[in-house]
Amino acid sequence: SNLHLGDFEAQKRKLTSENADLLRQLQEVENSAGMLIKMKTALSAQLDEQRRIADDEAKERQSLLSKFRNAEHEVDGMRAHLDEEQSSKDNLVRQLNKAQSEADSWRSRYEKEAVAKAEELEMTKLKMQARLSESESSITQLNSKLAQIEKAKGKLQSELDEMSVQLDQAQILNSSMEKKAKQFDRIVGEWKLKVDGLSMDLDVSQKETRNASSELFKVKSAYEESVLQLEEVRRENKSLSHEIKDIMDQIS
Repeated sequence: SNLHLGDFEAQKRKLTSENADLLRQLQEVENSAGMLIKMKTALSAQLDEQRRIADDEAKERQSLLSKFRNAEHEVDGMRAHLDEEQSSKDNLVRQLNKAQSEADSWRSRYEKEAVAKAEELEMTKLKMQARLSESESSITQLNSKLAQIEKAKGKLQSELDEMSVQLDQAQILNSSMEKKAKQFDRIVGEWKLKVDGLSMDLDVSQKETRNASSELFKVKSAYEESVLQLEEVRRENKSLSHEIKDIMDQIS
């Protein structure tokens, strides 16, 4: 009985030690899983921030692209207007040259007879020159405005290229963050499986410990009952020994 009880005591201590080790391992795994969840949360926040930055940059890029297209449309309109003014100028120059030619012809042929006509032609020439001067001034202004628009267009193109580079970088960073998030999800899943396995092992160990404790309690109870019976037998033997001794004394 003492040997059987000692075995149960040793088994109980072993199960208790294994139970403590499993609890410690479970705590370490839970701590690791908690750290991984925190890291996953931080990475998710960073990923959301990078997505928001990428969306903002995409919107700004779209706005710059719209401005750039409006500027191109305005430049095309100014060029068309400039072409029209240039065509008007060419027509005026041709008309002026024609009037000059006619004036010279009339002056040489009818200098005496057609002075009035020459004066009329001279007035026409002056009007043509005034219109030509006005057209040249308009063309100069249009050229200046076109240069400004071309400069603005170049600036918008530079900003658009810069935004494209930033957007590409943001998309690369976004892809990298998504890959890291997926990797951490996989690691967290693996640790969760380990935690579940250790939890099952712990449950089995605790069940075995409870069974061993129950069996140990039964053995202790049986042992204590045997000790009581032994004490009772010893007392009875002692009493019988005294009775035998008294009988022997009487016989003597």
